[in-house]
Amino acid sequence: MTISSARTREWRRLAAVLVALVLADYLLALTPWLLLAGACAYVAWHVYHVHLLARWLASGGRQPEPATRGIWAQVFESLGRIHRQNRKRKKRLRKVVMRFQQAAEALPDGAIVLDANGLVLWMNEASSRLLGIESPRDIARPVSSFIRHPKFADALNAEAFDEPLHISSPQREELQLLIRIVPYGGSRRLMVVRDVTRIHNLEQMRKDFVANVSHELRSPLTVIVGYLEALEDDDSLPDEFARPIAQMSQQASRMTLIVEDLLQLSRLEATPGAASDQSVAVAEMLESIARDARTLSEGAHRIDCHADREFTLRGNWNELYSAFSNIAFNAVQHTGMGGVIRLQWASDGEGGARLSVTDTGEGIAEHHIARLTERFYRVDKARSHEMGGTGLGLAIVKHVLVRHDAWLEVESRPGEGSRFSCRFPAHRVVHREIPDELERKAVA
Repeated sequence: MTISSARTREWRRLAAVLVALVLADYLLALTPWLLLAGACAYVAWHVYHVHLLARWLASGGRQPEPATRGIWAQVFESLGRIHRQNRKRKKRLRKVVMRFQQAAEALPDGAIVLDANGLVLWMNEASSRLLGIESPRDIARPVSSFIRHPKFADALNAEAFDEPLHISSPQREELQLLIRIVPYGGSRRLMVVRDVTRIHNLEQMRKDFVANVSHELRSPLTVIVGYLEALEDDDSLPDEFARPIAQMSQQASRMTLIVEDLLQLSRLEATPGAASDQSVAVAEMLESIARDARTLSEGAHRIDCHADREFTLRGNWNELYSAFSNIAFNAVQHTGMGGVIRLQWASDGEGGARLSVTDTGEGIAEHHIARLTERFYRVDKARSHEMGGTGLGLAIVKHVLVRHDAWLEVESRPGEGSRFSCRFPAHRVVHREIPDELERKAVA
């Protein structure tokens, strides 16, 4: 029987009682007293069943459904059915949650669920090994009380979750962790902690190896270059030795350049983080680079320089000079005779600034562009060897720009030239007032 049919029967029962009362009034003239007694009995019956319903609900449905009749029997039956369905649904959800927790416990990475205030709601077993937190002891405690690292606290407070964090474990200093925080479910956050100690150690070994080998090569190369220069200046040597000595001298000089670039890369990698905040006059620097580029070109190219003196940079002068000159000298080397090279420093229209080097050289195929900043990557290996390139210039550029919160953009098409742009954000750019006499001099 449904609720609607039970309700219909209840109305019929009430109508029958009213008809009986009317007949009693006709026969005995007792209608007011009978109506009052009937109304009280009807209300009492419903109040009693409301009491049964409240007691049954308070038990959480653990007690059997009260035995009754009429519409209340149907009410209890419907509520009991809903309760049984919810109980089955909860069992299924509990199994799903248990399977999820078992899967999360099997992960080698730490997984921690945080609320909007950074309090720990749940964690897996790997979190205890990596961070030293345990369940249930540390549930509802702020995660910042376990990870007392400034970078982590800043990222958590600023909700800057775009980039992963590399920190040392609070459990063991030699344990290197990669932490990524992912917002989900509105206000909750999932923190994933990965042990990257092995990768960190391998990277450190590579850096140390490159730095040590490069440093050890400097002394023997200096000796070799010195003897080769002495042999080149020795007029008593037979003529057939002149060409081999010249080639050895050229390759020794190229090897020296590679060692110097490797040492510079090692120095950049050994000082991670942001560069210093010196005030760098980019316009004057670019003019100096343009003069050096014209010397390197030996009149084979037209080199133009347009620099807005209003903008300066916060950064390291030596590092920026190395990056900008690498791009400019590459343009000279990869642009044919009669080509045009344009150096420009100006606003990017978005609050930052852009340094661009545009050439009319041979251009670069699109599939090479993504790999240009890799070490020793060359678009044309034969041509690079002829020019004496080290294959490390753009790698140095990339490291310098990262340290200055900047990035490199490359636009190029084969046969149409290239444009290399260094984009600097607004917080690295400083606007300065230019005296009238200097502005008139620059215009003149």
